[in-house]
Amino acid sequence: MFRNEIVRHLTNSEDFNEQRKSARLDIPIKVQYGVIGSQPAARSPEEKKAGLTKDISPGGCLLLATEELAKNTRIELVILLGGTRDEALKLKGKIVRLNRKAAGLYEYGISFIEMGMEERLLFADYFFAKMYEMTGLSEWPTDRRMKK
Repeated sequence: MFRNEIVRHLTNSEDFNEQRKSARLDIPIKVQYGVIGSQPAARSPEEKKAGLTKDISPGGCLLLATEELAKNTRIELVILLGGTRDEALKLKGKIVRLNRKAAGLYEYGISFIEMGMEERLLFADYFFAKMYEMTGLSEWPTDRRMKK
């Protein structure tokens, strides 16, 4: 059986359609974002809205936010890997899926649409360091986050 057929069989779900291309880490990370489009995207930290990832991968994330946004909205993201802007991924994404979780809380499936090589390296280092940490292995041997 194909993977989706196996999941359908195990979950008894007919509507399962997994579109992710890479594994995700279930980890909350602070995010600042601004909408790209009719109004200028927020440029300073004070103008950006706050959010939190529910999970993240090299291709996208699940973003929790209090602002209601439409599917296909393009956003600028600052993902605060170390909790501050000193260790942050700055990239662009697009809302590909949305769910309203509760009054005033929204869950957005974000696909990253622009990620430069430096951001990819920073994210890969962070991703593998977190995987090591989550599995109880020793510290990840490199740390690009400290290189400038």
